[in-house]
Amino acid sequence: MKRFILLLAVTTSGFSQDKPVIDGLLPDTGGSGIPTVQTPAPTKGEAIAAMLALPPKYLDGILEISGQGGNPNPQAWVMQAWNTEDPGTVHQLTVRDDQFMSDTLSVNIYEAERKQINIPLTEVQIDSGGAYRIAQSYAKANGTELGHVNYNLVVHAKRTPPVWTLDCFDAKGGRIGKLEILATTGSVRASPGFSVTPK
Repeated sequence: MKRFILLLAVTTSGFSQDKPVIDGLLPDTGGSGIPTVQTPAPTKGEAIAAMLALPPKYLDGILEISGQGGNPNPQAWVMQAWNTEDPGTVHQLTVRDDQFMSDTLSVNIYEAERKQINIPLTEVQIDSGGAYRIAQSYAKANGTELGHVNYNLVVHAKRTPPVWTLDCFDAKGGRIGKLEILATTGSVRASPGFSVTPK
């Protein structure tokens, strides 16, 4: 985790000109000269920035992140996370404008147990902004304008990637479709409600 935080700090102070960013990811060679995959640099208001705003004791225990009314960013991100300093407790955490706002002990332990697979931050290569742009392309291909989305990011099963689920609405608030997007690659694995796939 210390190495992960250090990578983010370095982006503001000094990747040299001869180490370009590859596909929007932070280049990290680990001394080998071969870039390895790291979490993208956070963008203000997006999901990765919200996760990084949490106290360190929650970073390795995030189970779910959601946001309502994103256009593209929601007013707040709400997360369920294990407290790694107090195993067995799950907390509901709220981040607004990249600031950690609230921490409440979750009373829904059954739901937390059902979603007990942590979200590995390094596997979130598509931030919420990227997922929103994919939703915009689907709305446009289907002859409508995207108004807002409701976000949810979770890992559904062991040894599977985290998945963005976006419920999509038009400018009048009418539901137009739903997207399931792999957070690792941006591939759309399901798009009910959208009859046309963007080219």
